[in-house]
Amino acid sequence: MSAQTEYRHDELVIPRWEIWRQRLMRVLLYLTLIIMAIAAMAPFYFMLSGSLMDRGEMFAIPPNLWPKRLIWENYRVIFQEYNFLVYLKNSFIISAAQTLGVLFFCSLAGFIFAKRKFPGRDALFIIILVTATMPQGQATIIPFYLLMIKFDWVNTFWPLIIPWWAPPLSIFLMRQYISSGIHDDLIDASRLDGAGLFQTYWRVVLPLSAPGLVVIGVMQFIAIWNEFLYGLLILRTDDMRTVTVAIAELSTRTRAATLYGPLFAGIVIATIPTILLYFIFQRKLTSGILAGSVRA
Repeated sequence: MSAQTEYRHDELVIPRWEIWRQRLMRVLLYLTLIIMAIAAMAPFYFMLSGSLMDRGEMFAIPPNLWPKRLIWENYRVIFQEYNFLVYLKNSFIISAAQTLGVLFFCSLAGFIFAKRKFPGRDALFIIILVTATMPQGQATIIPFYLLMIKFDWVNTFWPLIIPWWAPPLSIFLMRQYISSGIHDDLIDASRLDGAGLFQTYWRVVLPLSAPGLVVIGVMQFIAIWNEFLYGLLILRTDDMRTVTVAIAELSTRTRAATLYGPLFAGIVIATIPTILLYFIFQRKLTSGILAGSVRA
């Protein structure tokens, strides 16, 4: 056996060409990941740099990758000349209220579907999954709007909160997590201790479902924070608009030219909460996604 072509590693003889092939594949993998990361970060980078430029520098040829002089005026304009704090507050109220409702109702429904037996349970669960395949934005927007008119909920936050408290995907995720992650013995033990159905859910199931709750909570918060169509449809007055609707309105406020500097500044500020939310719950989010697949 030639020492120039092979060597022993953990009692296994690995050819030298195989070692170089693995190193080359690892280098190509890291290069691919770096390129993908740059491509993913590029829009946010140009958005951030554009928020710190004036209009002339923003459209200069050749383009500048970073402002020669930082223009913080765009951020002052977005807060002093527009009600951007009000828009942020509205978005936070709607996102938090909807997320809390989703966490409660979807975890409760997931617990019932996972641990309780009743006639028609499987058929009802299949119907819920089927509704997840419906194009809700296109198929239900007109009936949704007519129903909100009858409820007198137009230009209020309620249409963006209450109708979305039981998304099928979140019910499915919680059902799968509770079914695989919480043992039936814990449920039986709580019943022997005299706990009722809701007490079992509140004191046993809910605390043990924290990783799954983090997953659907982060997903739901980001989804409603970025919601545009229904907010544009329902919210009429300026003081009721969410940040996404306000940014769209900002792009059309001037007839002469779009205020790109303040517009980019507003987009940067609107993006920061979702980025912070992801980084705060990054580890729990990953463990929550994997928890259902690794538990027996």
